[in-house]
Amino acid sequence: MPHPPTGTVFEAQAITLAKTGDGVAEYEGRPLHVAGLLPGERARVRLTYVGRQRAHGDIEELLDAVARRVAPCQRHGDCDSCPLMVVSEVDQAEAKRRMLAALGIEVEQVHCGAGLGYRWSAKRVVGGRAGALRLGSYRRGSHDLADMDGCLVDHPRIVACVDELRRVGSELNVAPFVAGAGELRYVWLKTDGERVLLTLVTATDDPSTMQRLAKELQLPAGVAWCVQSGAGNALRGDAMKMLVGQESLRVAIGGEHVDVGPLGFLQPNPAMASLCYQALVGKESGNLALDLYAGAGATTKLLRERYDLVLACESYSESAAVLGVQPQTADAFVADVLERGLEPQLIIANPPRAGLGAAVCAGLNELASRAAVTLHVMSCEPRALKRDLGRLTAFDRIDATAYDTLPQTAHVEVVVRLRAKKSSACCCDKRA
Repeated sequence: MPHPPTGTVFEAQAITLAKTGDGVAEYEGRPLHVAGLLPGERARVRLTYVGRQRAHGDIEELLDAVARRVAPCQRHGDCDSCPLMVVSEVDQAEAKRRMLAALGIEVEQVHCGAGLGYRWSAKRVVGGRAGALRLGSYRRGSHDLADMDGCLVDHPRIVACVDELRRVGSELNVAPFVAGAGELRYVWLKTDGERVLLTLVTATDDPSTMQRLAKELQLPAGVAWCVQSGAGNALRGDAMKMLVGQESLRVAIGGEHVDVGPLGFLQPNPAMASLCYQALVGKESGNLALDLYAGAGATTKLLRERYDLVLACESYSESAAVLGVQPQTADAFVADVLERGLEPQLIIANPPRAGLGAAVCAGLNELASRAAVTLHVMSCEPRALKRDLGRLTAFDRIDATAYDTLPQTAHVEVVVRLRAKKSSACCCDKRA
């Protein structure tokens, strides 16, 4: 039976959220994504696309709405970076709890904090033209640029630096990288609450223009430069070079101070990240703990307060250097631990969006067969977490807690605590 044509209008009710922030209803047995529709809301929807895996639609008329508010940001609707801004932070947390439940991840609690001015790490796409730079983000599904001047979720220090960069860059006739031509492509800003570290990412390997720009900027404490000449949209470039000022920031997270460089990872919401990290590390103590995907080292430092030995793993060279270890992937690190016959009491893991993956999960299962190890996983991508939990067959779940680290968006962090199944430990004891 053929599908109704695009343009067909029908009623739909959102039951969960997509990772883009779209409401997700059901249409002929597949997910229907509707921008601006929130979980629990019902609307008349105009069908715009039907594919094999999912369909898309636009709201024609909102019939049954949750308690909405006027979005604090005047750019809401043009910039789509904050799709949940039309409801309170408490209601956003509830929407994320429902999203996790729809994926089969039940959490005991969703922690939510300040909703504005919280973001200490921010990125911008550069557009416009020489003499009239624009800094913003891509509108969803396109390369059209939405301005983010005066962004309310970014830390005020970052907002001020973005404004200065746009003004000074325009005065110097810096050419943005648009349609395969130009120079300045992206910018990345981090703050410690007082100082800002700015990274300029260009499409060309000539630093002369960026050197002039860096010398004219007054607000950043340090300006770095790197090159991203590839065809993709990956922001982080290669061959980073400091142009002026300090090379890193010292940021307090979870009661520990970590040094973050121009391309190093910094949790955008340090206040909420501190809660996540405390839960990830836990309160236990022992002889040996492993820290997978250790990043800048905040969790490693927390673990070293209670464990005799902490072995950290990080693949990105800048962060690995801060930790004092050689860059190493998590699967290679776990394989090395197995080969050495080590038996940690605790393993913590904070993987990227792709999750742990099959190889790491297999190695963790093998470690669980040797000793009564506890595993804590922090995930920024619930769908990847669901896959990983299905692979970690040698573990039983203890509990799970969610943290609304990026209010106004559909992003959520989940910390799941697991322990090795008793049957695995028994088998190990018998072999011994």
